[in-house]
Amino acid sequence: MDDKTSTLGFKPQKDVVYNKLLPYHQQLDKEILEQICDIKENLAKAVILRDIRPGCIHWVSKLSRFVRLYGLCFSKEDHVLFVKLMYELAVTLEQEFWVMAKFAQMLTILLKKKELLSPDDLVLEWRPLFELYNSLFYNSHNSIGMLMLPSRTRRAASRFFSRRKGEASNAEGVVENMIRVCRMYFPLGATKEILQEVEPLLCPFDMTMQRAMVYLELFLPTTLTPDQDKHGWKLWHQQFLGIWNSCHNSNMWFWENSLLWLFSRLAWNNIGYVDWEEHLPLIFTKVLRSFRLPVTYKKTQVGKTDTLSQFATAMFIVSNLGGGSKAQEHLERLFKSLESYYHPSNSGIWSRPLHEFLNKLTLLFIRRLHRERYKKPSWEVEVPSHKKLTEEEITAFVRCVQTPALLTMFSHTGTHDAGIVFHRLSLLRPEIIVPPLLEQLYSSLETTTEPHRLTASLECVVCVARALVKGGHYYPEGQSHVIPLLLQTLPGIDPNDIKKCMVTFQFIYTLVTLVPFVDCSAAVEESTDLTEIEQEVCLQTAGFEDFVLQFMDRCFALIENSTLEQITQLDRETEKMNREENMLEMGLSSTFSAILTQAHPKIYQVALQRLQTFIKGKMIEIHVAGKFAANLCRSAVKVNPPEALKVFVPGVCRLLIALTDNEEIQNEEHLDDELLFNLLLLSELVRCSGCYLVQYVPQISQVLQRTLHLKSREGYHLAGSVVRYLLKYLGVTMPSEYRSLPHSWDLPLADSLPIRHWGEAGDVHNLGLQWIEPGKAEEAAITSIVRSFLTPELKLLRQVARGEKDVELLQQSLSITLDILLGAGSALPHWDEEPVPLADMMVKKDTYKFLVRQLEIHVMLDSEHFPSNVRKAAADVILELVDKLLSEGSDDTKSLCRAVNIYHGLAFFHGVSKDDFDARWKSFQFIKDALANKLASNKQHIRSLLVERAVLQQESRVLENSVINFTQTHANIMTSLLRLSTSQYSEVRSKSQNTLNQVFQCFPYSYKLILPDLTSFLKVDPTENHEQFKGSLHVLLGRQGKSLMVRRDWESLYMVWPALLVAKHSEKPSIIRLMNALSDAVYYHMELFAVYHKFSEKAENAGKAMLQSTGEPRVKNSSVCDASIAAAAQRLSDIGTSNHQFYKRLVSRIAEVLDSSTLHWRAHNIALNLLGCLVRPDVTFPAVGVRVFTNNLIHDNIRIRETSLFYMSWILKNQKRKHKKVHIDPYSINGKSCSVPDSPKPGDSRPDNLWLQYDSKKKITTEAEWEETRYVEKTYYGWYSWPKCMVVYAPPSQQPQLDRPLEGLGDEEQEIYKFFISQENVDKLVSFLSLEENKERDGFNTRKFWMFKGLFRNFGDTFLSLFLPHLETLVNDTKKSSQRCATEIIAGVLRGSKHWTYSKHVSLWERLRPILETGMARVTVETVEDWGTCMATASADRDPNRLAPLMEILMDDPLRPGEGAFNSSSRMYMLMGGLWQQEWRVSELSHRLLEYLQPSLSHPYKSIRDRIGSVLSGIFMYDLVLPGGVPSSYPNCTEFIDFILPQLSTLVQDSESNTVQDGENDSTKYGGSASASHHEASSPLQSNNNNNSSSSTLFGAQVLSPVRDLPGSPFSDSDRLSSVLSAVHNNNNGGSQPPMVSPLVKYMSGLEGPSPMVGRETKEALRLSAKIKLKDNCDISSDICEPMDMLPLDSIHFEKNNEYENSAKSPVNGYFKGYEEKKGTVRLMNTMCRWLVGQMGRCYNGVTPEMYRFLPHLCQMESVDNDPELRSNCVATLAIISQALVLPSRIPALIDAITQVAQSSWWRARGAVLSMLQVAVFTNMFTILSSDTAPQRVQDLVVGLLHDTRLEVQQMASTVLSGLIHCKFIQAEDKLLGEFTAKLETSRESKRRRRGKVVPPAEVSERHAAVLGLCAYVSAFPYDVPDMLPQVLVTLSEHLNDPHPIPATIKKTLSNFRRTHHDNWRDHKQKFTEDQLVVLTDLLLSPSYYA
Repeated sequence: MDDKTSTLGFKPQKDVVYNKLLPYHQQLDKEILEQICDIKENLAKAVILRDIRPGCIHWVSKLSRFVRLYGLCFSKEDHVLFVKLMYELAVTLEQEFWVMAKFAQMLTILLKKKELLSPDDLVLEWRPLFELYNSLFYNSHNSIGMLMLPSRTRRAASRFFSRRKGEASNAEGVVENMIRVCRMYFPLGATKEILQEVEPLLCPFDMTMQRAMVYLELFLPTTLTPDQDKHGWKLWHQQFLGIWNSCHNSNMWFWENSLLWLFSRLAWNNIGYVDWEEHLPLIFTKVLRSFRLPVTYKKTQVGKTDTLSQFATAMFIVSNLGGGSKAQEHLERLFKSLESYYHPSNSGIWSRPLHEFLNKLTLLFIRRLHRERYKKPSWEVEVPSHKKLTEEEITAFVRCVQTPALLTMFSHTGTHDAGIVFHRLSLLRPEIIVPPLLEQLYSSLETTTEPHRLTASLECVVCVARALVKGGHYYPEGQSHVIPLLLQTLPGIDPNDIKKCMVTFQFIYTLVTLVPFVDCSAAVEESTDLTEIEQEVCLQTAGFEDFVLQFMDRCFALIENSTLEQITQLDRETEKMNREENMLEMGLSSTFSAILTQAHPKIYQVALQRLQTFIKGKMIEIHVAGKFAANLCRSAVKVNPPEALKVFVPGVCRLLIALTDNEEIQNEEHLDDELLFNLLLLSELVRCSGCYLVQYVPQISQVLQRTLHLKSREGYHLAGSVVRYLLKYLGVTMPSEYRSLPHSWDLPLADSLPIRHWGEAGDVHNLGLQWIEPGKAEEAAITSIVRSFLTPELKLLRQVARGEKDVELLQQSLSITLDILLGAGSALPHWDEEPVPLADMMVKKDTYKFLVRQLEIHVMLDSEHFPSNVRKAAADVILELVDKLLSEGSDDTKSLCRAVNIYHGLAFFHGVSKDDFDARWKSFQFIKDALANKLASNKQHIRSLLVERAVLQQESRVLENSVINFTQTHANIMTSLLRLSTSQYSEVRSKSQNTLNQVFQCFPYSYKLILPDLTSFLKVDPTENHEQFKGSLHVLLGRQGKSLMVRRDWESLYMVWPALLVAKHSEKPSIIRLMNALSDAVYYHMELFAVYHKFSEKAENAGKAMLQSTGEPRVKNSSVCDASIAAAAQRLSDIGTSNHQFYKRLVSRIAEVLDSSTLHWRAHNIALNLLGCLVRPDVTFPAVGVRVFTNNLIHDNIRIRETSLFYMSWILKNQKRKHKKVHIDPYSINGKSCSVPDSPKPGDSRPDNLWLQYDSKKKITTEAEWEETRYVEKTYYGWYSWPKCMVVYAPPSQQPQLDRPLEGLGDEEQEIYKFFISQENVDKLVSFLSLEENKERDGFNTRKFWMFKGLFRNFGDTFLSLFLPHLETLVNDTKKSSQRCATEIIAGVLRGSKHWTYSKHVSLWERLRPILETGMARVTVETVEDWGTCMATASADRDPNRLAPLMEILMDDPLRPGEGAFNSSSRMYMLMGGLWQQEWRVSELSHRLLEYLQPSLSHPYKSIRDRIGSVLSGIFMYDLVLPGGVPSSYPNCTEFIDFILPQLSTLVQDSESNTVQDGENDSTKYGGSASASHHEASSPLQSNNNNNSSSSTLFGAQVLSPVRDLPGSPFSDSDRLSSVLSAVHNNNNGGSQPPMVSPLVKYMSGLEGPSPMVGRETKEALRLSAKIKLKDNCDISSDICEPMDMLPLDSIHFEKNNEYENSAKSPVNGYFKGYEEKKGTVRLMNTMCRWLVGQMGRCYNGVTPEMYRFLPHLCQMESVDNDPELRSNCVATLAIISQALVLPSRIPALIDAITQVAQSSWWRARGAVLSMLQVAVFTNMFTILSSDTAPQRVQDLVVGLLHDTRLEVQQMASTVLSGLIHCKFIQAEDKLLGEFTAKLETSRESKRRRRGKVVPPAEVSERHAAVLGLCAYVSAFPYDVPDMLPQVLVTLSEHLNDPHPIPATIKKTLSNFRRTHHDNWRDHKQKFTEDQLVVLTDLLLSPSYYA
């Protein structure tokens, strides 16, 4: 039993070790026991007595405080009891969210240290958490914004109230964090139960898939032991991997992240137990794709990129490292692929994800290594020995990450991330990480032209400082760099470069903190065991003193350059320091303080003398330079108070006394700098340990007597600072020193050599910390000062308050009083008064006072005129004074502000400021994280940080004592603050309001005391009492969402809301803004708080278990009588009844105000919004409120109408009656019994789910069929599996009655009925709804739809007859607003009729069918989207068999010959909207639709073809088969492709055609001009700039489809392709579209030499040209293209033009034999492109092998010149194929298709496929490399095309090869390099033998191919120089005189090499020999003109 166990009586779970460092730590055990007993007893009793609020909340906060101060310092038994109690409280349904959040946060804290409780110790059920999460975030009330949660706006769905920028919801985070810490304690069978619950939701076509994946990721436990795996991950691992692989396309981004998190968590928690090897290529491919890299085909980005969590991907990768896994190999290749994107010159949207990935990867690697080697054993699964990381694997990881990190460090946004990465890597391998950083730093210090490199290098070296100074076995030479670096960085202290100066300070501070400044040079002679490096370092330490003095000289120069006089006054608005000067002050003082702290006393004495010499006799201005100098003195005093005080204080005091000896000085308003500076100096000198100050108190008091009452404002403020700091440090408890070494300076070097302790971690258990506490002498000194200086001031203030003295010295007196109160705050006890109860609690309130020092110090007054308690005396005087000033209307704002500050100090300040503490805590955390060793155990914090943490622990205890009981004096201060908050001057009001809000926050429910006065202030006239009214509104508004308008108390709301509404109106802008802000506060921060409080019996039982616990410590009183429990239950019921009464009274009062008709329209609207916020899901909204909203639906003001409309959906939802549901057996529907499968078999054609499919042969024709229970409204049920208990709606006849008379309606329902039964009201409402509100955003309004849906759901067809005539009128009107209104009503009727009886259903469709048909025929361009939304909304969540009339209307001949293209396209759009909402349940309609569309695939109208392409994507989307699933009953994609391809065969000409084969025999194929349609792809290596931008838009708006797909459907923005294609036209002009006839003819006349074209009639060319329509957006497939008249030959001017030399009548240039006959085929190809883009971009299975059969057609057609539509469609299709994710099983099909095209006889097709291959290989690198044959096939294909007969293809092949080499795709690159070199050697021999003879073209081509191969190697390394590269460059130089085009190729490569290697050439040239450099210099430098 350890000491802690023996003193406490139990073994604590986890205590705060820093408590052991406190000077009174031996007395804390008693405190802990008392606290635990109190918390257990009162928390349990509060639960049993149902006092959730405020009782439970109060004691949970005390439990939170206990954990914060003492840690989990209770027994395991108590730990389990606390967890179970918090769990039961948190999962109680229907309680206030904020209450639940308190319990959830406390539960999260209790379970955060998971190693403390094992699953054997604790079991928590999963289902209550599941039900809680579901009720909060997947609630039908939440979907319409009715469930008000924190940080959410209920107006998210409204168009006129948008969420504020930056407004985020934290509600999910609280609950999700609770679930994450609880799931490891779920029962063993939880996994199976969770799967049974969630699997029915798995439907990839439905948005519920996201919900299911969120459930799985949140709830599935993954921490079971290996012997329990069969109950855990083995139940779902392969199943979900199958889903992930099958649904691999990127449009599932919305749920893929959740699945990745689940896999990553499984891998992390079970390292070595789950085999992921076969899935690694696909994972790494997805990781590579997730960075949004600009790797595209022809700069065409299509579809959405994968957006995976960087943390999850890093977790998965790190989990798989080691144990022989290929993860490390993949990781190295990944970083090699990304290397160029990490380079500083390449920045974009990918930079942030790349940097974050590095950060997370190293973080998780450190965590894993810590877990394997240093973490204490616990119940968690251990990593098996074969999987643990070895030293070689650690080294490989470090080297892998080092390269991108070195590139990132110079990035403008990545330096911070790089520093963090280097810090972590230095913990692993300092010998690898530190030297390159030092090299960068040394080189940066040598130059002054690159400050960014210097600051980046300094920041990164700071991050590895611990590894640098530590030395040790791995990197002993690190210490030898410390002192030289300190000296070399001193010039960085430059006042002209603030950033560099601050980074230099940070660098010096960090090194100094780790290194004690001790001269160890003597050890070289004394010690015999020193290594060479230690001897070197010891000798260097003799330079410490020199460094300190040089540093001080630099600081003195900085001070002299920073004086305010040096800066032009015009450049400054104030004498206060600006931000840069504040930063300098902080950096200077902290660095100098660290140096003196670490300095040996001898060095300290030298520094002190130098400082004294500088300060002595100085007259420095006090605003900037003076503060800098004073801070240096403060640092000296802080480190060694006896020496520094002796040097400075007596002389300063004597000087001040001498300077103030003259009485004239007392009355001067402006004092000289000498006096002011010495006062400033004294105020800083007294900031040291009080025990050393006591002897100087008489001298300082004498100075204070002379200076406190100086007339000069600056003078008495500085004197006040002296007294404040003097009192503060006399009473403060502080450590004696902060050194990095605990032992004395006097220890001999032989016993402890300081250099061996550089960077050493402190031992928290043996820290050697000595505290300096105030004693009797300090208490006496404080008492003397307070009594001497405060009593006279209080007398003076009282005399002023009573009118006995004037207010001339009031400001000075208040200032002195404030300084004394703040200075002596820690010694001033609080006043002793009876507490004022603020809330009724069933248990006692905590009043515990924590021990903060061993000797309590209490300073009291001894005056007979004042109470002895100083705080009480000051409070009484200030209250009286403020009352006097306010009653007289004083304009002394400074005095009033100081009075407010005194109030704040009296109430809250007890020695430690909360703001100062928070700032210091934040700073501590930053430094701790920067220096912590998170790899080793205990994080190895340095000693100074541990001391600082102990100080913060002490201060946190002091802060806890600041919260005391609320007394009558507090109430008086609140009243005074309220008066000040509503006073005349804004400065006073603002400060008072802030203090008042702090009071509200510190004392819960205290705001109630000021509400009567506040509401009375709202009654004043805002014109006459503007300031008071404005101040009252500000008090109501509060701050940070804590407005009094949203307090969780019905009585308070009843007081405040009506008072605000009846306040008189003001047109002043400030008042209007405040009223709007108050309204916004309700919109954005109002939460749903309880009327009736719910309580859980399980929580009560958990409370009883805690109360009856026998574990230590036991509660003092465990009895709770039954009568108390009964009384508590009755009390809770009474509170609910009272709340309900206040609620109804509040609604009635607001309604009364609204009905008064006296409100301004703004106030009217605010009142409506406040009333709307009272519509709740748990309480019926009163009829009087309903009447207000219904009447305002037809108000003349549009804003009021919109607000009323907004809340009508809530009211109708509130009135919704519960619909009955029944259980069914899905396996025995329609009398057919199906077998229950053992495992899920997803799909749409299982025998047990066929009954869900739409069947036109079984249409509902009778009442009996309508009443059957076989209709399932939710589309996701049945596709994957069935719920364990399947529930459907009962037949309509069993649902709540719809045809109810007025008498059968509730009061609130009658108001709805009375309004809508009036034809006049309906007419007026429809007329308003059909008005155009805003042309730009006047679209389908969801709120209006919800209103009509609720109306027809609640009242049936009661009001239908009133709306139908309007519908008939609206659909016949072509105005957008009219048709939009019609669509909203129609959608509402169709969705609201779900539970209508059969007769009503038939009647509805009889009347609605003609309206729909008319509307669909009268659709316009502006309203087609509204109609599509209408159909989709009406079809959503409805069984298709019950919606058969709508389905058949939509299917009824959409492409009607008699209608135009627009109407047909619109019908198809509406069909898509209605049909695809049914997802997988309408396979019959899909077959019918496909059969219907097949004859129209080559429709002459482009808009219809585009729409057909989108529809085809929807048809084939459901052709998806998951592993273990059944085949789809939907149309098969493969069969469709087999049907289409033969029809496209005429587009691809075979090689035996009589036409020209793409100019292959052109004698100029090695000419300098490249084809204008040269294919380019953005490479991971480089980007070409040869794309000429088009001068005009080739695919204009008139050609684009005029409509878009439905936002709510699975095909959201299905015509997004149009924008993609338009972008293709803009970015890819193809280069050879003939804008005029003449260029083609010019080409015909310009041919030279033998050519196949010679001999043909030029008339044929003219005939071809005449058929080209000379206008933009020409379409060769259009039926309306009219031929031009023949141009006479004499009008053509023939001249040679090589620009179009290859634009002959080639098929690839748009000319086809039998062209007129092939127009239909071209149109078909366009349709297929549209379909392919949609299919591949949106469908889950992505690009299937069958789709690669289109590749030859696409590659040939993408360069067609005279059909921009065909060309752009082909480009977009190729772009999406190239960027698509390819599964490993589909790689062979892709390579086969590419190989086929690469053998094409058309060079442009070969070039196109190379461009596509480049992108495809990069985006699928790891899956392709995982294939046995694919990598070699790709390499052979690319290398083979280097020998192509066409120059353009060769160049493209070289570019692709360069990228493959760069990404390490080519495995045996050395072998390939050797082949190229050998070929050139062979050609050189051949050249030597053929000297003087013409080289054959074949040999030139062969030689050029080898040159291009070597050029690819050069281009593959743009930012470094590998070992082989110098020789490659030399080899290339030998061929500069070869035949054309070899020299041009080499020169271009060398030029690019020079450009990319220029910045770091100083480093790169080290890789070359002298001879190689000579050759390279000759090549790269142009010859001089004068040479």
